[in-house]
Amino acid sequence: MWGLTTSRPRHCLKIGAQTLAWGEAIRTWHGRYRYRCVLSPAPAGAIKLSPMDLNLTDLPAVESRLRSLTGPSRDIRFAGHAWLSDVPRPIVLLLPDLSVRAMVLQLEQLPAQAEEQEALIRWRLGQEQLLPLAGAKIAWQEFPSPGARNERSHVVLVVAIQEAILKQYESLCESVGLLPQEVDVTSFRLFNLWLTSAGGRKRLGCDLLWASVSDGGLTCFVIQEGRLAFVRTKLLSIEGLQSKADLDEDVTDNIVEECAASLRACREHHPGLNVTEIVFAGDSPFPAIERELNREFGLPIERLDWEAVERMGWTHDGGSTSWATLSAAAGVM
Repeated sequence: MWGLTTSRPRHCLKIGAQTLAWGEAIRTWHGRYRYRCVLSPAPAGAIKLSPMDLNLTDLPAVESRLRSLTGPSRDIRFAGHAWLSDVPRPIVLLLPDLSVRAMVLQLEQLPAQAEEQEALIRWRLGQEQLLPLAGAKIAWQEFPSPGARNERSHVVLVVAIQEAILKQYESLCESVGLLPQEVDVTSFRLFNLWLTSAGGRKRLGCDLLWASVSDGGLTCFVIQEGRLAFVRTKLLSIEGLQSKADLDEDVTDNIVEECAASLRACREHHPGLNVTEIVFAGDSPFPAIERELNREFGLPIERLDWEAVERMGWTHDGGSTSWATLSAAAGVM
């Protein structure tokens, strides 16, 4: 969502409370693309996700782990000589969903200039008290959609992050020789991967629920008539469990409950919503999730998996294919 240049970085770092994922893109002489991802556990207790408070509670521990994960800085060489040493590597930085706040706005008009757009969006958010804006940086993406009587309206996805939180993540990257040229949110990047691999905007022809679980949080997108109608991120409750079986069952139940709550909340503003399909993405296997979602809603369930990467013509070039690294692959595509 935040970008500094038009060039596409070949590396992606995804930061989470439990895991750190690193993705690399390689273009072959034939113009084809390969990817490689690696995964590392985050230092225990060093990253605590919040949209309001600083996330990195033990910077030296996270920095040390990142150095091991991403490797040393690179030199720029020409004719066998190093011209520049320790050159920062441009990356895509993926932030956890639980570190930002998101909201969908519908605007009758949207100015052409970015400065005027931001002023209007901040004014609307302040008027409706939808997001705390003090010390916050915002980014937005427009989803044009037809309004009543074929009038044009503008659906805008707005993301807000406290500048202190963003600066902390950016400073962490810079300390290990990484330069965030593009900053995005984990679930949003996964959504774009799914949408592209599934055929583009024509895939949004029906009302659907898109749900993504990462870093202990659930993000739901509700699509109505081809436009984004609703977004919600919720912390999943997994405390007090004694075994992995209890954890899997409890998280699955919690996911289903929160998906239902998201649809209820969306229907308060869009009573004509008629969801006919659910798409699910997750950073863990969740073996029973399709069955439980189908049992609750009686709808077909599609899961975002590594086949989406294959459909886009990318080839695996070693490393991890854990569910937790899929977002890092999405970051370099």
